[in-house]
Amino acid sequence: MLEKEDGLCQWPAQAVSYFTTYRVDGYEGGVVPAGPPVRIGHYEDTFRRVGDGNWLLASRTLHLPFGGPTPRANMPASQGS
Repeated sequence: MLEKEDGLCQWPAQAVSYFTTYRVDGYEGGVVPAGPPVRIGHYEDTFRRVGDGNWLLASRTLHLPFGGPTPRANMPASQGS
């Protein structure tokens, strides 16, 4: 780690965050029925440190190797269990 005279790191920090999205549009019943994920991917983030010592998001790259349309429920609320 390279530090400046004020003791703050001048190198950017990096993070990788993984996500899985489950979603159904149009469902009006109680608990949404289980289904496969709609999107799976990860973000690669870079942060930079500013003068007051806080870290700010400098860049974000989305990697979406699996993504499809959002399923739509065709069941009216009156038919939900």
